Amino acid sequence: MGILALLVFIAVTVVMNVPLRRPISESLLVALLATALVGGKDALSLLWTGVWGALDNDVTFAGMAFVFMGVIVSATGLIERLIQIFNSVFGRLRGGAAYVSTAGSAAIGLVAGSTAGNAATVGSVTIPWMKENGWSGTRAATLVAGNSGLGVSLPPNSTMFIILATPAAVGVSAGDVYVSLFVAGAYCVLYRMLVVFVWTRRDGIQRTDSRHLATFRQALSTGWTSTTIFAGILIPVLLTFGPLFNWLEAETRIGEAAMGEISIIVWVPILISLIALVEGRKRLRGNWGHLRRAIRAEAPQFATVGISLFAALAASNIMSELGVGPQLSEALARMDLPKPLLVLVVCLTAVLVATPLSSTATAAAIAAPAVIALGTVDVPSVVAICALLICTSTEGASPPVGAPIYLASGMAEVSPQKTFIPLIVWFVVPVIAIAWLIAMGWLPIPS
Repeated sequence: MGILALLVFIAVTVVMNVPLRRPISESLLVALLATALVGGKDALSLLWTGVWGALDNDVTFAGMAFVFMGVIVSATGLIERLIQIFNSVFGRLRGGAAYVSTAGSAAIGLVAGSTAGNAATVGSVTIPWMKENGWSGTRAATLVAGNSGLGVSLPPNSTMFIILATPAAVGVSAGDVYVSLFVAGAYCVLYRMLVVFVWTRRDGIQRTDSRHLATFRQALSTGWTSTTIFAGILIPVLLTFGPLFNWLEAETRIGEAAMGEISIIVWVPILISLIALVEGRKRLRGNWGHLRRAIRAEAPQFATVGISLFAALAASNIMSELGVGPQLSEALARMDLPKPLLVLVVCLTAVLVATPLSSTATAAAIAAPAVIALGTVDVPSVVAICALLICTSTEGASPPVGAPIYLASGMAEVSPQKTFIPLIVWFVVPVIAIAWLIAMGWLPIPS
C-alpha cells in the first residue's frame, strides 16, 4: 500500500500542477487527501496522524521563517552592500562583472531559495553591467539563468525542507544536511566561477577601467556591516557541530539533551533577520512603510510555502505509516543495478521531473523514492539528499520552461531560445555530473 500511496501522491500532484495549472500548494493538499484515501477504511485515522505530525514539525515553521528572512534582507539593502564588496574584489579582473554576478547569486542563494527571485535580483544589476563591459546579451542572460540554481543548491530553501519531511529522511538531522549542502553548493559555485574564467578568454573580454571602482578597503569601510549576515549562519553551525558543540554537550556544562534541542533551521532565519534589521536600521528609519509593503507583497509566498510544507509533511507521514520505505527498498533491491548506473538514473530522473515542475514540486513528488533508491547502493542519506537537491537546482536553467530563462532574457533583450543550448551544455549537464560525483563519494561532503 505504501508504494501505491506514493504513486497516487506523485500522479495527483503532477496532474493538478501541470495540465490543470493549479498552484503547487493546492495540488499538494489535494494529493494529501488522495494519499489518505489509499488507506481505505483507515483513511481518517491516517489523515489525522499525518496532519498532527506535520503541525508538530519545526520544518513547517522554518520554511516560512526563511521567506520572512528573505523579505527583511531585501528590504534593508544588505545584499546590495555585499555586492559592492564583491565588486571591489572581482571588478578589476577580466570579466569582473560576470564574477560579481556569480558571487551575488551565491550570496542571495544563502538567504533565499527562489530561482526566479535570484535571477531577477542579480540580473537587474549585473546584466546591464555585463553588456556595458563587452559581454553579449546571450552570455549575460545564460549566466544569470544558469546561476539562479544556486538558490536551491545552497541552503536554506523550501526544497530542502520538503525532502527533510519525507519518510526517507527519518533520522536525518536538518543541521547535517545544512552543512553538507553548503559544501556541495560550494562545488557548484566554484564550477560557475570556472565557467566565467573560460568564457572570459573565449569571448575576448578585457579588463574594465577600474579608476571609478571603490577599493576593497573603501567598500569594506562603508559596507562591512553587511558581512555580519554570515554570523547568522556561523553561530548556529558552531553550536550544532564541531569542537564547540562537543565541549558544550558535556554533562558538566550544558548537556547533550539541551544542546540537541538547538535547531539550525530554526535559528538561522531568526538570527539573520535580526542582524539584517539591526544592520539596515538606518535605511529603514522613517521608511518602515516600505518594509510593510514588502511583507504584504510576499504574503502569497508565505501561504504557498507554509501550505506546501504542511501538505508534503502530512503526506509523508501517511506514506510512512503505510510502509513505503521498506517496500521501496525491497523493490529496488530486486532490480540489482550497479551503483554508477543507478545513481545516474536517479539524477537524470530528478532533472527531467524538475524541468516541467518546480524544484519544490519535484522534491514532493520523487524525493522519497530517490533517497531510498540511493540508499540501496550504500549512499548515505545526507549525501543522497544533497545530490538530489543539486539535481533539482537545474529547474531554472532547464529549457524550455525555466522562469529564470525568460526573466534573464527579457532583461538582456535577447531571444530566450538562444540560451537553450548553452544552458544545457554549460549548466544542466555539468550540474548532473557534480551531483553524480557527490553521490558516488568522489566529491566529498560531510555525511
